[in-house]
Amino acid sequence: MNNVIEGYTRCVQLINAEYQTLVNLSNDELRSELSCIEHHIRYSDDKNKAINEYLVKVYAIVKETARRFSEGNIVVTANPYDRLLATSYDFVEIQCDKAIYKNRWDVGGVPFVWNMVHYDEQLLGGILLHYGYAIEMATGEGKTLVATLPVFLNALTHNGVHLMTVNDYLSKRDFETTCPIYMFHGLSADCIEYYSRNDERMKRAYKADISFGTTSTFTFDYLWDHIAIRPEECVQQSHNFAIIDELDSILIDNADHPHIIGGANYYDIGRVYQENFPIVKELIEQGEGVLYSRDKLSCSAKFTDKGKAWLADKTEIPDLYNVERLYEIEDFDKMSTDAQNSVREKLDLQNVLLRLLLALVIFERDVDYIVSDDSVKILDQNTGRVKESSRWRHGLHTAIEIKENLKAKNDFDAMAVISLSNYFRLYDKIAGMSGTIMPVEDELLELYGLRCTSIPTHKLVIRKDEPLRIFKTSKDRDYAILDSIIENHSKGRPVLVGSKSVKRSEEICCLLDEYGLKYNKLNAKTIKDEAMLVAKAGEGDTITASTSVAGRGTDIKPSQQAIDNGGLMIIGTELFESVRVDRQLKGRSGRQGNPGSSVFFASLEDDILLNLDVEDLESLKECASRYSDSEISYDDIRCYFDKAQSNRELYFKTHRKATAYKDNIIAPQRRKFYQQRNSVLFNSDVAEHIIDEIVKEKHIDKRSIDPNLRELYSKTNELILRSRITNPNRKIICVPFSDNMCPFAIFFDVELAKMGYTYFCKEFKRQIILQVYDQEWKKLILYMMGDLDAREIEMLDDRYLKMIDEIHTIILNRLQNATMPFEVRDNHHICEDGSIDKDEKLPRERMHRTEKMRVESNAMCPCGSGKQFCECHGNSIRRSNERVRRR
Repeated sequence: MNNVIEGYTRCVQLINAEYQTLVNLSNDELRSELSCIEHHIRYSDDKNKAINEYLVKVYAIVKETARRFSEGNIVVTANPYDRLLATSYDFVEIQCDKAIYKNRWDVGGVPFVWNMVHYDEQLLGGILLHYGYAIEMATGEGKTLVATLPVFLNALTHNGVHLMTVNDYLSKRDFETTCPIYMFHGLSADCIEYYSRNDERMKRAYKADISFGTTSTFTFDYLWDHIAIRPEECVQQSHNFAIIDELDSILIDNADHPHIIGGANYYDIGRVYQENFPIVKELIEQGEGVLYSRDKLSCSAKFTDKGKAWLADKTEIPDLYNVERLYEIEDFDKMSTDAQNSVREKLDLQNVLLRLLLALVIFERDVDYIVSDDSVKILDQNTGRVKESSRWRHGLHTAIEIKENLKAKNDFDAMAVISLSNYFRLYDKIAGMSGTIMPVEDELLELYGLRCTSIPTHKLVIRKDEPLRIFKTSKDRDYAILDSIIENHSKGRPVLVGSKSVKRSEEICCLLDEYGLKYNKLNAKTIKDEAMLVAKAGEGDTITASTSVAGRGTDIKPSQQAIDNGGLMIIGTELFESVRVDRQLKGRSGRQGNPGSSVFFASLEDDILLNLDVEDLESLKECASRYSDSEISYDDIRCYFDKAQSNRELYFKTHRKATAYKDNIIAPQRRKFYQQRNSVLFNSDVAEHIIDEIVKEKHIDKRSIDPNLRELYSKTNELILRSRITNPNRKIICVPFSDNMCPFAIFFDVELAKMGYTYFCKEFKRQIILQVYDQEWKKLILYMMGDLDAREIEMLDDRYLKMIDEIHTIILNRLQNATMPFEVRDNHHICEDGSIDKDEKLPRERMHRTEKMRVESNAMCPCGSGKQFCECHGNSIRRSNERVRRR
């Protein structure tokens, strides 16, 4: 037992002692006990100090509550919250003045009976989670139950607790499993995965004391909140405490994949990729090494100098590769617009050619992606699951769609981006758990400041993990795998056969078919049947062929027959790229002291060995030549596989640091930028302060802005009054403006607009600041998410300062020069009270463009329809622009 664990064992003893005192309390008295604690915490000056003081008492109450649920229904005097719950949940029933909390309810549509009570190791885990630790708990040790303790305690502050996991199935399952424990004591809980973002219930789910959801949903909602124009569009309330299930998968394996919101401008770029596909394919057919080189392990490829010359000739653009980075041109900003566009078009074509090369020689179907429903869907290499609604960046996804002869979907600009490391830094406290924490404890401490420790198992693990079995050829390896499957199957043991990719799993399935063995298939293509397949995987002599989908979050429970025959057998068909993924797969067996075993297979032809340097490969070859048998499962051979896996993990770690480094440069500015944007979003007085700073910085007399604003107000007021004739129930009106450069639109509340000039000014200034912020921030994001080299990354700070100056210039221009790009011509009369004489016929409003304007495709149409320009009067112009862009 380590020092950290020893330091908290006394606390476990105190909880159990307190727990013993609660057994004689009635159900109503137990709830009253918790209610008094909640009252003290709610009105405490220091809530964090208060929950620390009440930890022992609260954990004892949670454990006692779990015990009472495990023994049957709980009857209490009904209160208003009980009656409200009974209208929505099947675990509460009202009979006269009593509320009956049942110990049976549905989880995922399947009947569930609560039979769990916290044991000491779970209490210990709950204590450490509360104090912000990342804890390692073996598979089957009840992490879902462990989380109820710190979640319950921290929810008593009513500042919000976010419980995150890797997929929506697990989020919904954990919420439905544990919510009665929380709700019995009056806490509110919900799962954000049930709702879409524009659903009002989503906002209520975030306001709950406890919110369940996936990490991706929490992160994306944060980004969406920071491109909202109206306060009511925001859903996230706070960043108080986050508990992360499968923490190493989320914070380590996914750390180098930033979350990006796209959708500002959509581009149909399929044609340019289609036109250049035959060129790149012809180049590849001439063989590797001359015109291109590749490094599959780092997922990279590049054209050689000869290859670039060949492409320049094929595309008939002799200077195609003369410039490959904008900073190579010292006076780029001083060049003419046509010259700048010419350079950018060549850089865009370079990118198209490179992405086609990557699609053809690096990315592989059923390894990196699957094709389903006529779409390319990315596979998460660590979990084996499809990354829904995700697209590779920089046109790579389009290139793969063309490669697979599919219709290319539109690509889009990025509007907001954040890495997970910087998102989680927003929280006052984070903690988490997984079965494989300790191998990455140094990185978790470095990146997130998370202390790590391992919790001992409740029962001794008796699973037998056999040494790695190694063969000279992949053919010999596969037949040895087949022999192992048949042997364990004949003993009546369930067998889980784990593979790194869908493709590899399909190869094993073909082998099983060849020998007439029945099996179930669990991978990204069959994920809809996951619950059923997992439930069957522990029964009798079932064979389940799976990818790493079965490695995290799955709860394979062996039947009694399986336990009697030796338990679940885990067979790894190859080493994964991380020891942690291997361990996750092994952890499906031998849960809670049950018997089980595991064995992994490898061969000298496996890709994992490509992570060795030339000298190590030569040494391995020489070492293997000393043995005449096909199987060479010896320690002097195994050490090379260990080193190859370590090298691969080191590569990923280095790559994560590089990603974090780029995001960390912009992170301080993003925090400051988002804080100021939020201030403007929720308080129009802040907008006035920003305007004061801008006019001071630009040496402008603020009074010079007022005449233009008053003129705009007069026209806006007239437009609002007239619009109410055609639609008396109108609540919001979209008013188009122009700043002599591009159109923009402002939304006004019709009722508030009656308040006059003050409301108009505040809302006009607030919204133009938000719009300009988003417009220029998007440009910075587009640049930042590009394939930047070291020098461009170092220049990000300067780029940010340049953006701020441009923001101030545009805002001032809009205040000074904004006009309505049309005029209303009619002869009817406006009465003294501001109403329109309805006896007069209201002629049709006609729009007159006062000048030629450049219109952004995602800007509001000047006609006032409320639609984007590209979806209204600019529809044909967008198609024309796209044709130009593709040339």
